Amino acid sequence: MNTTHEEITRKVMDTFLRFRKLHRLQKSPVEGMKHSEIMILFRIKEHGEHNGVRISEISHRMRVTSPTVTQLVNKLEEDGLVKRTLDPNDRRSIRVTLTPKGEDVIEKSQNTFFERYSSLVDALGTEKSILLADLLSESIDYLSKI
Repeated sequence: MNTTHEEITRKVMDTFLRFRKLHRLQKSPVEGMKHSEIMILFRIKEHGEHNGVRISEISHRMRVTSPTVTQLVNKLEEDGLVKRTLDPNDRRSIRVTLTPKGEDVIEKSQNTFFERYSSLVDALGTEKSILLADLLSESIDYLSKI
């Protein structure tokens, strides 16, 4: 079987597109929450440990507009998962932090994500899993540079 460079390229592209769409197909780790809401919570936890994080910082890191993040944060605040506080260094700025309920959602999500990928490792086996992780890392590094 002689596979052409074009066929291989298309297969790689198709695989990455399928991988990208995968999160939309998977059930949310927390009933009633959207993937985007959970990602906001992760960003707040990741970058707002002490004094919280500004909406503009979240939007920059997620590469979406501030109004999009504001709508998601409004919903998360209504649900009691985040709270807004004045920035002690800049009273014009608002910082967003997780509530204990938001922390619980993060923990549940992390456990669910870990279980999903742990079962993938079980299905692929150790050797293929390591190869997959190495190839994906190498691919991400390469695609980030071009």
